[in-house]
Amino acid sequence: MKRLLSILLMLSLILTAAIPAFAEESDSKGLEKAILAVKNVVTIPSDYKDFQYSSSQYEKDGEMISIWYLNWNKEDYSAGISASVENNGYIINYNRYTNQQKEGLGNVTREAGKKTAADFLAKVRPDLAGKMKLVENNDYNSTDRHYYAYRLFMNDVPVNFITASVEVDKHTGEVIGFIMDAGLKVPTLPSTDGIIGLDAATKAYLDKIGVKLSYYSYYDYNKKELKIFPAYAADNGGKAINAKTGEVVRLYQDYGIFRDFGGAVPTYKMESTAAAQALTREELDAVDKISNVISKEKAESLLRSLVPGISSDMKVTSTSLSKNYIDSSKYVWEIGFDGAYGIINAKTGELVSFYIYKESSTKGSAAISEAKAREKAEDFMKKVAADKFSQSKYYENYANAIAYDDKYQTSDYSFNYYRQVNGIDFVGNGFTVIVNKASGMITHYDCSWYESATFPSIDKVMTKEAAFEKINATGKLSLLYKKVDKGDIALVYDYANSAGGFLIDPNTGAKIGWDGNPYKEASIPQYTDLSGHWSETTVMKLLENGYYLEGEKFNPNQKITQMNFLRYLYSPIQMYYTDDDFYKMLINDKIVKDTEKAPKAELTRQDAAKFTVRFLGQGKSAEHPEIFVNPFKDSVSPSYKGYAAICYGLGVMKGDTKGRFNGTKAVTNAEAASIIYNALQVK
Repeated sequence: MKRLLSILLMLSLILTAAIPAFAEESDSKGLEKAILAVKNVVTIPSDYKDFQYSSSQYEKDGEMISIWYLNWNKEDYSAGISASVENNGYIINYNRYTNQQKEGLGNVTREAGKKTAADFLAKVRPDLAGKMKLVENNDYNSTDRHYYAYRLFMNDVPVNFITASVEVDKHTGEVIGFIMDAGLKVPTLPSTDGIIGLDAATKAYLDKIGVKLSYYSYYDYNKKELKIFPAYAADNGGKAINAKTGEVVRLYQDYGIFRDFGGAVPTYKMESTAAAQALTREELDAVDKISNVISKEKAESLLRSLVPGISSDMKVTSTSLSKNYIDSSKYVWEIGFDGAYGIINAKTGELVSFYIYKESSTKGSAAISEAKAREKAEDFMKKVAADKFSQSKYYENYANAIAYDDKYQTSDYSFNYYRQVNGIDFVGNGFTVIVNKASGMITHYDCSWYESATFPSIDKVMTKEAAFEKINATGKLSLLYKKVDKGDIALVYDYANSAGGFLIDPNTGAKIGWDGNPYKEASIPQYTDLSGHWSETTVMKLLENGYYLEGEKFNPNQKITQMNFLRYLYSPIQMYYTDDDFYKMLINDKIVKDTEKAPKAELTRQDAAKFTVRFLGQGKSAEHPEIFVNPFKDSVSPSYKGYAAICYGLGVMKGDTKGRFNGTKAVTNAEAASIIYNALQVK
């Protein structure tokens, strides 16, 4: 009977069209089908006795989608399984979790995990799995799981909007994560007949979309410095090249708009500068700086007169005077109303930002057009900030020009204008205005403008063609199936890989991050110089678990610096830190003392022991050498004896073939790998 049931369940997964939606059956029958769909793919442990469920429905592309959300947990919630199953019986989300701490490094290789992931995908999506290909992602670094990304291919062309991901535990080899959109099925796709070639598409892309040279800004909160720099970006503005016509086409966007309320970042709040007791010099300086600001009554009056949506009957609910964190000489009044919020420059009286959220702001029958909405937005900007508006340019970004309501009808129009400096956009400055279609009301306005900013010259920057080559080396302009316009499927030429994670320095051609600093590659290296070396197995095991030194070569016999050793030890998180911030983290966590910081110095064995022991949480004990016996055959400096003894006892560092510690000897990359591998086995 069980075998027959399994066969019937498998047939039910394959014959999707024959399956009635859960919503068409009783709730109990739909829930039963959802449970069996999960149990046909994975085994639910017998001690996962706490079972919970819920369901929801929504419309997608004219079809009603029903989802069952299922959860099995141990009674103490120390482990569990969650899954989401759609009305056609397919699992669209799966997660296996536990709070049990896994010790040491995982032994499941990426190659072994790949087969597990493929088998799981075949079970959950038998209709699509055979047409999906693994996208080799070499930029996902995790210590506990392998991540596999799949994409549907039809006519040997990637279908960009049908993807899946599977996660495999590096310790157990089990699938612990799966994600795929609901409502997916093999689509009817246009043929590849009559398409233009890649060379023609590249020329069209350069001529009609290209890459953009703009100014960008980054504020370093530690150094309290504003950096402004020029850079090229792969900013297609939500556009691609139609593969059959060579013309620009809009890419389909099916998500709502993100509303950025903008404005200043408050560093302190105050209602009055009056004080009943003696003030410090710093406090007196602060009072002096704001002595010439307008009153909050004046600020309120200005908001009511400048913003049509803030009516006279709307009560004030909050007020605060704030200093802009980046423009330290700029003070603003922030005033909240019952249904709105506004910001006024406290010295000039200029409108900085507002947001109207009262119910009437999105109600009405105006049915205003996009052209009329833009005209209204520009008239408003000319009224409240004419000089700044004259220095700005409309930025046509299809990706966020329109927001949609639940029925995929246009509900808001969003318009962006970038400040122009030396003939190019300053992405960090300008205007954002949102106009509601139904009411015809401007519901959001923001003007971000650095008054005292200075801009580097762009007189000798590289050409757009040269910048495109640099960007395309990663982005890979390719033939893709994508949704365009209002959701139609088309063949287009666009970047196959994300090229939005970095910028190009227009003077050097090097990749830089959005902070203007050199870009840190996220990709895990493929070492070419380890074959036959004694450290090969250890280095590769570390690599499988997300621990590595950057670069195409490992250079096993090269002496390692303090910085590289510590970054190797902290591989999973170190890439997110600049050098300065990385050391601040290490010092804060008591791994390195401020006086020990020497990033470029060759690391000695005794210092490797010291940092590793602190990493393992044994630093306090190691600071008392009197409680340790030196286990090595050579002498160890008293200040390092505790660290050396702990490393020996835990099997992290055993010494050379003669049992010597060699504390002052420099550590090589290969030796560093051995130390870190042993430490992680303990950790």
